[in-house]
Amino acid sequence: MFVQNQANKGFGRFFIFILTSFLLIGFYTNFTDANAIKTAYKYQEIKAIAKGLKKQHTPKELEKLVEKSSDFIALHPEYKRVDEVYHLLGNALVQLERVEEGIQVFEELVEKQPDARYVRSCLLELGLAYDKLGKYDEADIAYKALIDHPKYGSGSHATRAKKILEQERADRTGELPKAPGAQLAPGSNPSQWIGQPATDFEVTGLDGEKLSLEQYRGQVVLLDFWATWCGPCIAEIPNVKKTYEKYKDSKFQIIGISLDRSKEPLEAYIEKEELAWLHYWDNTRKVSRLYEVQAIPSTFLIDGAGVIRKTNLRGHALEHAVAELVKENLAKTEVEEKEKDAQ
Repeated sequence: MFVQNQANKGFGRFFIFILTSFLLIGFYTNFTDANAIKTAYKYQEIKAIAKGLKKQHTPKELEKLVEKSSDFIALHPEYKRVDEVYHLLGNALVQLERVEEGIQVFEELVEKQPDARYVRSCLLELGLAYDKLGKYDEADIAYKALIDHPKYGSGSHATRAKKILEQERADRTGELPKAPGAQLAPGSNPSQWIGQPATDFEVTGLDGEKLSLEQYRGQVVLLDFWATWCGPCIAEIPNVKKTYEKYKDSKFQIIGISLDRSKEPLEAYIEKEELAWLHYWDNTRKVSRLYEVQAIPSTFLIDGAGVIRKTNLRGHALEHAVAELVKENLAKTEVEEKEKDAQ
């Protein structure tokens, strides 16, 4: 009897152990599944924000994407699609002009997961980000790493990298070159304006004064369509400042036409960077519609007679074109003054 009771107790303990084990396994499995579902939900939320940005591109939504993506990478570094989150994060940072931070994100993915699917995109955008900063040697390293990549070296991203390396460095602004034969949107080719009289306008500048092209007839004028949220525009600012400082006393003027979404960031940037030329906030798109501007940066260089002579000037090409036109305009003015004196 005693032996039987002991056996029953042993069986009971064994039964409880088995039951507890099953319960723990079930609990752990359910807990793991719940965590996996929660992680997948966070990933889908990030994807939804990125998708929404294609329809409504705002700094607020970009900041939201940065916050969500940064948290996700920190909490789920081993997630199977974390490489895509890295790409979205780096891209958003670059668009917010936090280019150095974007570069760090791209480089981190390339180092940690060199064969991940989004490494090809990150290497290409890493090169573009360095180009935005004018760091062409670092950009070349990224492009060549993509071209020489054992897995992605023969793909379309590597082909784009090769085309960028074929460009002059001064022409590399951090944007992908247009594919041969690509169709441009109506009005997106400013070169169609070359040789035509510049359309005059009359608006009120940020300084509260009336602003028109007519009042600067006899001077060389650069119409510069830009915005503070535009990465390539900001990358060009040093070139524009340098050109303005060099020729501002030689009958040369710049009129910045801002397409910013609000006036506050524009005014803050102008003050911070000490942009001394004329500025107009084109919140109604009055001037940009006159010139059919579809993309920025977009520039129109106008001679003293009010004729558009050059468009889409960037880098060294900007200063070179301004120098030539200023020289021509000053020579013409001198001749006209001599003729006037002789009469």
